[in-house]
Amino acid sequence: MNRYPGLMLLLLLVVAGCSRMPVPRLPHLGADDAPAAATPATTVDQTATPRDMLTAHLVNPRVDPATPNMTVGKLIEYADRYLACDCASTRFVRRWERTAHGYRLETNSGVVAPLEFVCRDTADDRECFLTEIDRGPQAATLEERFVPGSEFIRFLYDNGVRCPREEPCPE
Repeated sequence: MNRYPGLMLLLLLVVAGCSRMPVPRLPHLGADDAPAAATPATTVDQTATPRDMLTAHLVNPRVDPATPNMTVGKLIEYADRYLACDCASTRFVRRWERTAHGYRLETNSGVVAPLEFVCRDTADDRECFLTEIDRGPQAATLEERFVPGSEFIRFLYDNGVRCPREEPCPE
C-alpha cells in the first residue's frame, strides 16, 4: 500500500518542523500612523426627496373633504405635474435640507419662500405638518402673502391631478 515509506516520513517531519518556525512580528501601527483611506467623493442629489419623507403622511387639517390625505412624496409629485402643465422647464424641488424639527424644502418657484415641514416619528410611520408659507413681498396684502399649509396642499392637489392644457408647450 505504501510504496515510499521514507517519503511519507520526510513529508511529515517537514510539515511538523514548519509549524514550529517563528513568525516574524510586524511593527505595530497606531491609528495615527495608518495612512488615510481614500474615500470616493459622493455626490448627493439634493433634489431627490429624502427617503424618510417619501412616505411621511401630511397631517395638516384638510380645507376640503374632497382633498385626500397624502404623503409628502405625493405632494411633490403633484407640484411637479403642476409645473409641467404650466410649461415650466424645471422641477419643483431645488434642494432639501434637514433641520432640527424636520426638513426645509427650497423650491424653484419664485413665488414661495422655502417650505418648512415639522415632522415626528410615530409607532406606525412618520407624520409631517407643512407650516404656513410666505409668498414674499410681491403679494398685494398680508392676507395674500401668507398661505396656510393646508390651502397650499389643496392647491397642488387640485392643479396637479389634471392638466387643463390641451395644446403642447411652446418650444
